Amino acid sequence: MQKRAVSALLCLVLLFTAICFYAPPRASAATKAELEDRIDEIDKEIAQNRSKLSELKNKQEKQQEYLDALQTQIDANQEKANALQQQINAIDDEIAVLDKKIKKLREEMQKLQTEIDKLNEKIRETRAEIDASKGELSQKLRNSYVNGNESNLKILMGSSSLASFLTHLEMMKRMSENDKKAIDHFKKIVQQLKEARAELREKKLALKEKKDAVAATRSEKVERKNELKAKQDEFKKTIANLEKNYRVINNVIAQLDRDGQVYQNYISKLQAERVAADKEIDEIIRKAAEEAARKKAEEEARLRAQQQQQGGTATTQPSTTTSSGGPSGSFGYPVGGSTYISSGYGNRSASISGWSFHGGIDITGGNIYGRPVYASRGGTVIAAIWSSSGYGNHVIIDHGDGYTTVYGHCSSLSVSTGQTVSKGQQIANVGSTGNSTGPHLHFEIRKNGVKVNPASYL
Repeated sequence: MQKRAVSALLCLVLLFTAICFYAPPRASAATKAELEDRIDEIDKEIAQNRSKLSELKNKQEKQQEYLDALQTQIDANQEKANALQQQINAIDDEIAVLDKKIKKLREEMQKLQTEIDKLNEKIRETRAEIDASKGELSQKLRNSYVNGNESNLKILMGSSSLASFLTHLEMMKRMSENDKKAIDHFKKIVQQLKEARAELREKKLALKEKKDAVAATRSEKVERKNELKAKQDEFKKTIANLEKNYRVINNVIAQLDRDGQVYQNYISKLQAERVAADKEIDEIIRKAAEEAARKKAEEEARLRAQQQQQGGTATTQPSTTTSSGGPSGSFGYPVGGSTYISSGYGNRSASISGWSFHGGIDITGGNIYGRPVYASRGGTVIAAIWSSSGYGNHVIIDHGDGYTTVYGHCSSLSVSTGQTVSKGQQIANVGSTGNSTGPHLHFEIRKNGVKVNPASYL
């Protein structure tokens, strides 16, 4: 896998080096045909590189779609993770409330236990008093048993009178009853303390049951929180994987963008060369027009001189290349029938060679293929050839006053180079040769070799 990555990187470097450091040869051909052949080569290179650029853009668009899909998944998983976090936060709030309840219940239970401990202490103390009272009573009984009734008899017999005897007897009886009452009283207190303790224990038990219920609810909340946390961790793990893929795809897109820029730079170089070659062709056409006008002037001068030598009148046939009104408005429409202009003169978005400027007009219409093409004005044909350049089969007519017209993409030609034609004469048929997207006539008007807007002249 690593070797493949290294090989791919080396190929990319070699491609970048070949494109960036390749200097396309200058269009320095001496002839128009050679320049047109070079333009054809350039157009093919542009088309090839545009095809590669288009492939890169398609890959980039697909990767961008994948990247967008990843982002959608990331957002969706993040939204779910956030929703789980909200639930976790809510459970944390509930657990905090339950913890407060548990703490409060524990405090209440502790208070009850403190009271129970106090009651237990009172019960122990009271029982001690009971035991002490019982001890005293037992001692009295033992003494009475050991001594028999001698003491009591002495007390009674020592009475000086019957009243004293009865008094002593009543006192002895009350002493016995008081001891018994004291013991019963302590027993009653112990019973009350036990009942109070039992009541506190019941309260404590009720609080414990309530605390246990709250603790159980808390345990359920904690368990639910842990479940949500586990799900959230899964979403976070998914998000991390998606973000990793996102970074990889984003780097791929960035690399494709850099590769595309390399191709675009090379295409720009080719286009610049094509513009230079096209300018040279325009210059050749301009010079050819000037040469044709010079030769025509020389021929007319020669004819005038010949007629003067022969004693005739120095007149010549009227030129078909000029009109009394001048060039403006003197150009005829080159195609008959129902037509329309599909692409005007000026800046446009091209689909073949990347041109942003259109030097003429494209005339098309229903069933236009094969229709006759007429000379817009009279003049001399300086080119009637097929070229591998963008014009395909084309005709160039010099009108002798600095104006030339060009008729491109023809299916066939009806005239030849050097032929004199008149306005409205058929010179070709509409076609789709050269760099053409469909049947139409590409029509140009040039003034002193410079392309002008035909709409201003037709």
